[in-house]
Amino acid sequence: MNINMIIGLTADNYKNIPVSFILRMLRWSGVGFSEVTTNALSSPDRTLRSTRGMKLGLHLPNWGNCGFDFSSSGQKEKVESLLHKIDQYRKIFNFRYAVFHPPEENLIHRSYEFYIRNIRQIHIPLVLENIRSLSLKQFLEFYKRIKKELGNRQIGICLDIPHAILSGEDWKEYYHLLNSAVKVIHLSDCDEEDRHLPFGMGGTLDLDNILATLDKFGFDGILNFEIKPPSIRHLDVVFENYLQARKYFQPDGIRKIQQRKKLINLMGLAIGVLSLHK
Repeated sequence: MNINMIIGLTADNYKNIPVSFILRMLRWSGVGFSEVTTNALSSPDRTLRSTRGMKLGLHLPNWGNCGFDFSSSGQKEKVESLLHKIDQYRKIFNFRYAVFHPPEENLIHRSYEFYIRNIRQIHIPLVLENIRSLSLKQFLEFYKRIKKELGNRQIGICLDIPHAILSGEDWKEYYHLLNSAVKVIHLSDCDEEDRHLPFGMGGTLDLDNILATLDKFGFDGILNFEIKPPSIRHLDVVFENYLQARKYFQPDGIRKIQQRKKLINLMGLAIGVLSLHK
């Protein structure tokens, strides 16, 4: 049992379903933590009503999700508007951290100076996430560089296990080298691509083995499932993954989630059927 660990699920817009609805469903089911994307700030009042009592992390924009990040000097107006929103709502949402990526190589009009200037304007504890396009050596070099730039503003690392594996590295080596700097774990299943799959739906990773290894390492930070199910009708698999981690580390207090998982699955089936008729 690890009572200090926080286990959560990512919430984002999903097809035609807004992030606020996803968050309301998570809270109703008994999930107490969610890492949200900046889409949560599109309708902040609605999001706030959906998250009463929940703890939140924030995932900053990256190329894969948004088509830009904070190094995108060609998207200056969009970046500055988002920075204003983050600053406006950061205290209201009380984000525990904000996770950010190194700049992606395939972005057009990319500026490191612009990137640093923008990251410095985020007054939330910052955690740097590894990306699949950087080797372990390259990531460690970037981590040292960014620590000099941000100092105590950066509180540690978000270790994305699929990113590490897809970059050709052993994720356990990341953990050994970074150790106490690892504050957040991102977890999902993958095949040859970073598809953010639920475990047990065509990926190649073994969730039981990962959980046992994290337990052996004594990890007691935030374990966040960054999952995008193939369909809203697969919500039961997402919650089963979450429950698997809760059963492993925090078996007490999961009866509510177990009871409501079936209702959530029925809700997902109903939403899926309705969406087919739109």
